[in-house]
Amino acid sequence: MKQLKAQHIGLITGATMIGISLVSFYQFKIPIESNVQLLIYGVFTVGIVCSLFIFHKTTAKAKNFKDYFSEGFKTFVIVALLMAVFTFIFFSYNTGFRDDKIAENNRLLLLEGNKLPKEIEENAKQLRKLFMPIMVSSAMFRYLIIGAIISLVGAGFLSQKKTTA
Repeated sequence: MKQLKAQHIGLITGATMIGISLVSFYQFKIPIESNVQLLIYGVFTVGIVCSLFIFHKTTAKAKNFKDYFSEGFKTFVIVALLMAVFTFIFFSYNTGFRDDKIAENNRLLLLEGNKLPKEIEENAKQLRKLFMPIMVSSAMFRYLIIGAIISLVGAGFLSQKKTTA
C-alpha cells in the first residue's frame, strides 16, 4: 500500500473541517461562532498528529526534529490555505454575519453617545470594506500558529522517542 503523504492528509483534514463547518451551519443551524469550532480544531490537531505518526511509522531512515516538523508543516499549511479560501467563500455568500457584527458595533457606538450618526455611518462603511481581509487573515494566522504549535510539540516528542528496528 502506498504511503499517505502529509499533503494528502492536509487535504483530507481541511475537507473534513470544511464539511463539519458547512453541516453544522446549514443543516443544524449552529452559528459560526460556537463550540463547533472546538470540534474543528480537534480535527485539525488529529490531522497533524496522524501525519506525524504515519511519518514516524513508515519512514525507515533516522528522523530528527526538523524532519518531523517539516512533515507537520506540510500538513498544516495545506489546511490553513484551504480554510482561508473557505473563509473567503463562506463570508462572501453569507453576508448576514458581517451585517450583524456591523449593526452590533453601531449599537455600541450609539450607546457610548460620543459619536454623531454621520461618524457611525462612516465607521460602518469602513468596517464593511475591512471585514473580508480581517476574517481571511485572522483565519490564516490562527491556523498557521496553531499548526506550528502542534507540529513543534509533536516533533519534539517524536524526535526524542527511541525507535526499535
